[in-house]
Amino acid sequence: MTRDDSAPSETGSSETSSSETGRSSRRSFLRASGVGALGIATGALGAVAIGQAARPHPDSTYGFTPLKARHEPGFDHIVVMMFENRSFDHMLGRLYTEKTVPEGQKFEGLQSGDHSNTAPDGTVVAAHVYEGTTDDIMSQPNPDPGEYYSHVNTQLFGVVDPASNEDLSQHPVEAPWNAPKKGQKPDMSGFVRDYIINYRLARGTDPKPEEYARVMGGFSPEMLPVLSALAQGFGVYDHWFCAVPSQTFCNRSFFHAGTSHGFVTNVQHGGQKKWLDAPAVPTVFNRLEDAGKTWRVYYDADQVVSLTGMLHAPSIEKYWKTNFRSMEQFHKDAADGNLPDYAFIEPRMVFDHNDMHPPVSKPEVVADPDGGEPFDSAMSDMRAAEALLAEVYTSVRSGTSKKGSNAMNTLMLVTFDEHGGIYDHVPPPTALPPTKDGEAGEMDFTFDRLGARVPTIAISAHTAAGTVINDVMHHGALVKTLCEQHGLAPLTQRDAAATSLHNAVNLKTPRQPALWPDVHRPYVPKNPEAGLSKPTDEKHRDRPLTAPALGLIGLLLARYEPDAELPSSYGDAYEVLTKHGEGLFGVSD
Repeated sequence: MTRDDSAPSETGSSETSSSETGRSSRRSFLRASGVGALGIATGALGAVAIGQAARPHPDSTYGFTPLKARHEPGFDHIVVMMFENRSFDHMLGRLYTEKTVPEGQKFEGLQSGDHSNTAPDGTVVAAHVYEGTTDDIMSQPNPDPGEYYSHVNTQLFGVVDPASNEDLSQHPVEAPWNAPKKGQKPDMSGFVRDYIINYRLARGTDPKPEEYARVMGGFSPEMLPVLSALAQGFGVYDHWFCAVPSQTFCNRSFFHAGTSHGFVTNVQHGGQKKWLDAPAVPTVFNRLEDAGKTWRVYYDADQVVSLTGMLHAPSIEKYWKTNFRSMEQFHKDAADGNLPDYAFIEPRMVFDHNDMHPPVSKPEVVADPDGGEPFDSAMSDMRAAEALLAEVYTSVRSGTSKKGSNAMNTLMLVTFDEHGGIYDHVPPPTALPPTKDGEAGEMDFTFDRLGARVPTIAISAHTAAGTVINDVMHHGALVKTLCEQHGLAPLTQRDAAATSLHNAVNLKTPRQPALWPDVHRPYVPKNPEAGLSKPTDEKHRDRPLTAPALGLIGLLLARYEPDAELPSSYGDAYEVLTKHGEGLFGVSD
């Protein structure tokens, strides 16, 4: 990171250019979305221009009273918004072109060079912008790529070992789990190969070239106007890697505990119960609690239970009622200046999910109850997550309390748990294991390398527009920052050696929130799964569950009904949630 401004900075608008294919795709998408050529919303429900600053001057004449600056550059409160299963190249690889990279900055995206994978049949598949209808683009990649440890090994190293791991519908995955040979460097060559393997498992047939190409696809900035506006309007981390080259539970565990207890899978080798039986290691929540600092996990009340609470149950179950609150409470806390020292936000992961997790297929095609086209996957729409992001950002930006939290003293971090099997071109680096002995865990993994890059942006009054932070970062950064901020002891040697989020602070004079990028909740089509909050509603009950949803329901059953069969549909999942989850967590003050 090279930028170090000493004066307030407004974000400037920019037009992103790409190949003719990319331009054609974006024009088609923008016409369907009601968005103009520069990303400016032309309809009432569109999202605002990328990089467009709020117009009112920060003066009470315009209805904005300037907020008092913090005593020194930095932040007192941290709000983290963690989404699911997207890679950096897929989401932000086209954020800047060679011509639009901010002056003095370096950006590791897709703006130059050859970025491709070769299929087993010799077909070269280049990284590309998705084409098609808006609804289709917003649900890609479909089906969901592989995200287990063995799949990620193939993606990063191009290895399938033994050969029987090529066809998982006929043979269960076996040791050495596609692991690389000693000293082998990741070349990011196996994304297409692994997607074909996973496609066979999900759909029971070999994909056509246009179908396996989906794993190499991604979004233009205009397609994700909220995320892109915030990434350009503040700071983007272009070398942030997830903690483990595998799944959701492992990476979310590392984010708050600095370890995954040696696990590299959500459920294999012991099922979800292994997480409930894990040792009650200290988490950053425990560190904060012991130091008299405040923290809260905010979750959607429609989901009934919190994944974070269940995942770390051995360590934080006693705080389920006191420190877990609904999203309604988050917005109130932000408005009242009552945000805690650390706030973690969970999107919806079960019903009508807005966590960005790709669709998950069922082997059989299910007929649509309304007589329309058959569907074979859980609904997934990127616009739902964009809407959530806009709402959370707006609440942080609107905080004007003179005491407690406000826009001038709060850092908002937007990140993802893992790359979800989607293409990224930057090889992950080696890593320090959480413990000094470096003992091997599940599938003989020694936790000495990171997972793939994930999109991560830092939003604060002390972060200049157009900032690109090139430091190598990983999920240990959050714990490192809170320990640094509050004088806490580290959790493991992994987070102790991490780089903190203070590298996002590069303005001596903060920007008033009136000059921050202005984003709006985009149009989100009605999701037919939304009605499943009613137990008597039979509509769409048979839709399958995504991996995070299955994991959450599995944790609940492992705790309260261990002999029960894991549900595979939304309808059955609702019954499990209401039977065992009602009243476990706090909702509002």
